[in-house]
Amino acid sequence: MATPAAADPTPTTGSGAAGGMRALTLATLFAAASGYLVMVVAGRTLGPVDYPLFATYWGAFFALGGVANGLMQEATRAVRSARVGAMPTPRTGNPVRLLPAGLMLGLVLAAVVVLSAPAWPTLGLPTFSGAGVAIMAFGILGFTLQAATAGALSGTERWSLYAALLTVDAALRLLVAGVAWWLGDAGLGFALATVAGTLTWALMIALSPAARAALASALDAGRGRFWRNTGAAMLASAGTSVLVTGFPLFVTATVRASDPAPLVGAVILAITLTRAPLLVPLTSFQSAIIVYFVQRRASGPRALVAPLGLVTAIGIVGAGAAWLVGPWLIRVLFGAEFELPGAVLAALTAASVGTAALMVTGNAALAFDRHLLYNAGWWVAVLAALILLVAIPGPLDVRSAIALLAGPGIGVVVHVAGLVVATRRAPAAAPRHAA
Repeated sequence: MATPAAADPTPTTGSGAAGGMRALTLATLFAAASGYLVMVVAGRTLGPVDYPLFATYWGAFFALGGVANGLMQEATRAVRSARVGAMPTPRTGNPVRLLPAGLMLGLVLAAVVVLSAPAWPTLGLPTFSGAGVAIMAFGILGFTLQAATAGALSGTERWSLYAALLTVDAALRLLVAGVAWWLGDAGLGFALATVAGTLTWALMIALSPAARAALASALDAGRGRFWRNTGAAMLASAGTSVLVTGFPLFVTATVRASDPAPLVGAVILAITLTRAPLLVPLTSFQSAIIVYFVQRRASGPRALVAPLGLVTAIGIVGAGAAWLVGPWLIRVLFGAEFELPGAVLAALTAASVGTAALMVTGNAALAFDRHLLYNAGWWVAVLAALILLVAIPGPLDVRSAIALLAGPGIGVVVHVAGLVVATRRAPAAAPRHAA
């Protein structure tokens, strides 16, 4: 059995925790900046007509990676819950080990990539003569092992190591994208850049005894419950992936004859750029948010007030900035072919508030051990967004903005209402410990 939490001291309080969170903040900023640079390099190299090929490949990979993030979320919850007072459930046989769990899940997802390859052309995904499929399969295997590592580091609040993982991941991706640009690559190099960071978990395991110790942490659930919870988290994470990283794929799949090709590339780029200031930090801090809510279960839905207020305020400020300087910034960084009106950029930035709020309420539902509610909110949001994207009349940019704001907004209502009802039925919001 893994060593009890009390015997494994980590910097969870005081100056050690504060330093770790500062490191995580800096790592998140670097990851966001490097992501922007990759997009700039790809946009400059490929142009508005070919850029959607890169964007859909990038989106498809991180959408599938987002599904794997369900393992990270459940690992974070299970490890942290075991450490804050809920002792691990007595188990028979071998306990769950996070790295083998990541390997098993990664192989399954890699097989999904390979088996789905015949459908790629109809979805607008470039195969690069089969090399793109192999690269994505290898990358998703590494991504899943990285998710297991990130969950262990987050659950034990080793924020400095988690920050190092994010930093190296982003740096590798940026490095490979720079090489692709230098070589004048037409696409395959950017596919390699997309997955390059997924080797980081191996470096962490090889070089850090603390990372290896985190992966040996006790969980608050037996094997059956752990995999049920992970499956539920992955199902909801699939919805997250559709709205966060996979949405460009749905945009290209719902393009109408009246939508010119350069507009499609410009809208996809604008969606990515305008959402990143909110969603990249939230994605990086997702484990910290889960820990935040785990430690505030007794507060119930009241714990949502501060995080939701913060993301709303940031979104409003960001929308104003996008209106004022967005067109100029895109013109300078990417070229006039990608430019959109300031009002469109402001609307897309404001729309990111809906998805950001849904991420916050979803993490709260997960932390409160309400996995079914977590799923319901995300998939209601996905269906609403896709229906709006297809059914609303008007140009692509208008349809996208409305779908990205209203769809997630409906999901937020589902999460909050469900948490209110659950709190009234069980005020203590005590975690369950069925094996």
